[in-house]
Amino acid sequence: MLDSAKSTSRINRLQTATGSKNIVAMFALTSIGFSALTLMLQIVVMTNVINIARKPAPSLVQLSDGQAIKVQAVGNQDRSPEVVQQFVTDSLTMLMSWTNEFPGGRDEKKVVDTGALVKIKEGDRKITSQAFQASFTFSEDLRAELIKILAEMTPDSVFKGETKTALKFQHVTLPTPVDKNQTGKWKISVVATLLQYQQGRADVAKIPFNKEIVVQAIDTPPLPKSGKFSNELESLVYGIRQAGLEIVSMKDIEGAEPSKISVPGNKEKSAPTSKPTTPPEKK
Repeated sequence: MLDSAKSTSRINRLQTATGSKNIVAMFALTSIGFSALTLMLQIVVMTNVINIARKPAPSLVQLSDGQAIKVQAVGNQDRSPEVVQQFVTDSLTMLMSWTNEFPGGRDEKKVVDTGALVKIKEGDRKITSQAFQASFTFSEDLRAELIKILAEMTPDSVFKGETKTALKFQHVTLPTPVDKNQTGKWKISVVATLLQYQQGRADVAKIPFNKEIVVQAIDTPPLPKSGKFSNELESLVYGIRQAGLEIVSMKDIEGAEPSKISVPGNKEKSAPTSKPTTPPEKK
């Protein structure tokens, strides 16, 4: 009886040991299976990534109005020379082209521009709505000074439709880096003439406008979470800042005839400038 009990005990121990080994073996096989599956998934993902990397980046983007434009990948602080040059000419054109009408096509109904008030020492003066919009292309520490200078220069006859101005460009240089060791800041020279036409006069006043402009890259503003702007000013600022650039300095080219508009950066000192002569206003 004792021998039988011992034999039964040995059999039970052997069965328990065999069962434990089977569980370990199943766990090992399951782990190997999961590892193989994971490896296969990684190979598939890596293959797709390699294929995507080999494909050329898309060069065309279709806008909401159906127009297709060319695009290219650039760094956060990088801008193409053409983009910087276009930004400067567009900004100056809006800033210095004065009229009492909003721009529009020939078939569109003309809308009179009543201007935007600016407070100066002599009292309230007006600048055109386009100039007000263009002022947001300048850094905020320069903008306050700029609109005051514009208000002093803009004749009241502009808003009566008796005076109009246009900026005529003779030469605009390609932008060059301000510092070769620093990206995102460029210098560009503009040689232009501000043409001022007085209603009823055959002659056109010509005012030199020769500027050295410093532009820097900025982050483009994000769209509101709601997708809608809370007011017209917010929409205006968003639209004007979408270029991802701003003007941080605008001063006379060294040796050129000085003009009234000059807003150097905080670290620069501007030389005294003379106020440009303008044709007498029609009474």
